[in-house]
Amino acid sequence: MAEVTFEAEISYLTARVAVEGADCTGASIGTGFFYQAPLNDGTDSSITLLISNKHVFKDSTHRLTLNLNRKKPDGTPDYGNVITFRQENFAQTYYEHPDSGVDLACMNASQISHTDAFYRNLNDPFLDEIDFSKVMPSSDVIFVGYPENRFDVHNNLPLVRKGSIASLPTVDFNGKGQIVIDAQVFQGSSGSPVFVAYGGRYYLLGVVSETMIKHSQLQTLPANIQQIGVQQILGLGIAIKQRHVKELIDHAVEEFKRRRP
Repeated sequence: MAEVTFEAEISYLTARVAVEGADCTGASIGTGFFYQAPLNDGTDSSITLLISNKHVFKDSTHRLTLNLNRKKPDGTPDYGNVITFRQENFAQTYYEHPDSGVDLACMNASQISHTDAFYRNLNDPFLDEIDFSKVMPSSDVIFVGYPENRFDVHNNLPLVRKGSIASLPTVDFNGKGQIVIDAQVFQGSSGSPVFVAYGGRYYLLGVVSETMIKHSQLQTLPANIQQIGVQQILGLGIAIKQRHVKELIDHAVEEFKRRRP
């Protein structure tokens, strides 16, 4: 049997996250990824977290929708045979990073593990500390998500994309726990996990949070017509560093244990 590679499995780590108000308008579309978080309570128990950005989850009292492919009897994905998970209010299962300046949040999505949905979890080895003597500016990265709400609709699969590290990884870009990647990052990519590889394995480098935009003036004729502002994507994105993802997971696990009956 052929070895299953991470590159072959990466498409199953994410879900398209849609959060909308009761009037079904103004949906926030982004990317979330699944993480199996041990409870560290002396048992083998764990919870499945769906990790994304605070701005993607938007408002935990609104309606959240995920669509995942079902699993065939042989355990393989049944592409396009979708099971929909919808929650009208997810406040009780929602956890934000405790630092208001860190745009990360997650929700307890463990109910999905009791269905026939096909997906994959990240786990603790992906959060092993990165050796930055092997990771530097220009190192390749891959990330997966739903840029501008673009994805394989027929097969219900995200898009896997490549880029490189643009800022010095050993320092925090602009004094925050962030790193810049040289890649075309669009809305909908928010929440995308970013991976870097060395030594024959992948590590979670961070989570996409923002894209960099150039603001300029559109030149118009005749000259007495007011100039119109335009925006251009610079091909640069900001990812929140791995350490903040660890902090979020630890906080979510402790909050889960505190809230449970």
